[in-house]
Amino acid sequence: MRMVALMFVVTVAAGAADKTVWDGVYTTAQAARGQAAFDSRCRQCHRSGFFQGFIERWREDKLSGIFNFISTRMPLDNPGSATKTQYLDIVTYFLSLNNLPDGAQELTPEALGEIQVQRKDGPAPLPDDITVRVVGCLTQGPDNAWMLTRASEPGRTREPTASTEAELKSSGAQPLATRTFPLPDADTRSPDTHKGHKVEAKGFVDHKPAGDRLLLTALQTVAPSCPE
Repeated sequence: MRMVALMFVVTVAAGAADKTVWDGVYTTAQAARGQAAFDSRCRQCHRSGFFQGFIERWREDKLSGIFNFISTRMPLDNPGSATKTQYLDIVTYFLSLNNLPDGAQELTPEALGEIQVQRKDGPAPLPDDITVRVVGCLTQGPDNAWMLTRASEPGRTREPTASTEAELKSSGAQPLATRTFPLPDADTRSPDTHKGHKVEAKGFVDHKPAGDRLLLTALQTVAPSCPE
């Protein structure tokens, strides 16, 4: 019997003290449950070895990124059909596959948005050819050029196209920051409908001597205004 797909979202807690995946954020028992859930729900399409490159594929993102991805898009034939706990446990199985240290406390949904995925030696610049996600305020300058102001640092994303409702909720909870990105091709994304909004922008960072630009692949509103 086909199960009803459930949508889960983990938001980022503003102002929380960030941990990393190297800080022992799950238990061995939780990872064992995650392996059992993976074996029953995922192994028919994925070999576990695929996830042993987890750090490089998901670094410079929070653990909420992979949780939101698998809980809203997997399995392909019935997305969101596992329980919230099963998806959470599967994430910890991925951590164990990559020899990331376990700890005394189980990973919780509330902690996912506070835990950074990064190399053991710390954050590293993202490759130029990957799609990123940035949250900021869509504004128009005096020359009518569109830009993203009060923007976050670019974070990795696996989907260059429009986000799901759950993913947009996660972006909406992300705090604004201090970056500014010109959007040279924003006119192709109906920017007038998003003007003055807090938006999620996806695209590629274009490094220029005068500063980084963002070449858009998607633009969506996450809040109808930008808070002060």
